[in-house]
Amino acid sequence: MLIRDGVSELEVNRAAALINRCEGAVTLEGVATLICGAGEIRCEIVAPASAMARCEEEYKVLVENAAHALRSSRLVSHLPDWRLQWVVVDGAGDDAVELWREP
Repeated sequence: MLIRDGVSELEVNRAAALINRCEGAVTLEGVATLICGAGEIRCEIVAPASAMARCEEEYKVLVENAAHALRSSRLVSHLPDWRLQWVVVDGAGDDAVELWREP
């Protein structure tokens, strides 16, 4: 499910329900894709095209920016209080390759 700026509260609630029930992924447009796991939410950030040349510090900045955007979103107050596992990936969906994982 895709969540864009300006979506209705009903759509925000539907997206949160998907995560809470572990029934699907939610993409917060321009931020990350949230995927329910065992007591955690995997937050996948799709790396920019030039990601292969990035260092660990640049990945950390991508995560910090995405985490800030998630905290500022309307969706965050509806999510369960689970650990957020931030990862940077190349590609999306089943073809995504993990480039970096927050320790």
